Amino acid sequence: MKATIRTIAALATMAFATPAIAGGVSVYDDGESKLKIEALIYANSFYQTDDRVTTGTSVKTKTTGTHIDRAYFTAKYYFNNDWMMRLTTDMGNEAALGKDQNIYLKYAYVEGKLAGKAAVMRLGQSHTPWIDYEQGLWKHRYVAKVMSDTYKFDTSADLGFGLKGKLADGMVDYFVTATNGTGYGKGNPTSGTEAGQYGARVGIHPIKGLDIDFGFNSGYKGTRKNINNVKTLGVKSDLTQAMISYGTKEFRLGANYMVNKDKAKSATASSSHGGNTSSGFTTALAGDEVKSTGYAVWGWAKIPGTQIGAFGRFENLKNQKTSGGVVTPTKEKIDRFVAGLEYSPIKNITFAAVVDSSKLKNRGGNSAVTDKDFRWGLYSQIKL
Repeated sequence: MKATIRTIAALATMAFATPAIAGGVSVYDDGESKLKIEALIYANSFYQTDDRVTTGTSVKTKTTGTHIDRAYFTAKYYFNNDWMMRLTTDMGNEAALGKDQNIYLKYAYVEGKLAGKAAVMRLGQSHTPWIDYEQGLWKHRYVAKVMSDTYKFDTSADLGFGLKGKLADGMVDYFVTATNGTGYGKGNPTSGTEAGQYGARVGIHPIKGLDIDFGFNSGYKGTRKNINNVKTLGVKSDLTQAMISYGTKEFRLGANYMVNKDKAKSATASSSHGGNTSSGFTTALAGDEVKSTGYAVWGWAKIPGTQIGAFGRFENLKNQKTSGGVVTPTKEKIDRFVAGLEYSPIKNITFAAVVDSSKLKNRGGNSAVTDKDFRWGLYSQIKL
């Protein structure tokens, strides 16, 4: 009976709870916060022109309208000060499933402190070491993903085991994972898949506001299989990243550098290297390799005494293919520029007027093919 009364009280508290300072709504039981509910929506309205030029002939596609880019719902339950669990659902557009808007699983994990803040374990479908961390510094995921996410060199969540922690009074932090490599879109590996994706990030924070980070990710991303004694070695992917940024609550400036190598270990291993749909290069033959090098510079700032801010991001990526020991003489080149002004009428809602322009030259190593993508519009972030 007492348990029933506590449950009813908790639900009533949830109905009238006030948002916590860090965001979300907390539900209290016997004076102790046990359950936290969060929600996040990216709603964007924009005009887009996609222009592919082949040997001087232009083919344009125009898109306008309002999009729900993402919609997340999160529940976090704290068993005690050391152990908690998290469940997050995500809305995405997957036309192949019959309906364009579908809800699927983003995070589902248990987390526990094994040695205080120095060693925190995660088990389940959780964040990977790099993408969510960089997004936390960039702070404008509702407008543009970070570079390794945009070009699919990494995935933001995967299923497996993780260990993270802070050392030397927080001057050093780390996050290492061993996961399936298939990403949260697929979750459990399909029959015959040999899992084995390894990721790591190490951060150094010598002074307040200065962050220096190094990341590495290696594995086959679910392409290595063993079915009925027949092995498919797949595509081996190795991603190395470095980032430096400095800022306060009012501004932040950052710069990234990354190198990704996708090498086919077997024939017809991948129709698109690393899942990079912007690229025209493929790794179709054993021994094929696509090397991608890129950098990004970005920053944002708030105007003191106002609810107005500005942000900008520039990215450059170059892809080059080696096949049969021969290096493709012409590199693909991608340049992207994002800029915007944002306004927050209240803490939980932000609107931004955005311009986003990208250009891909020499698609697939062909100097006659160029892709141009330009969009402008009103972007928004609503969070609970």
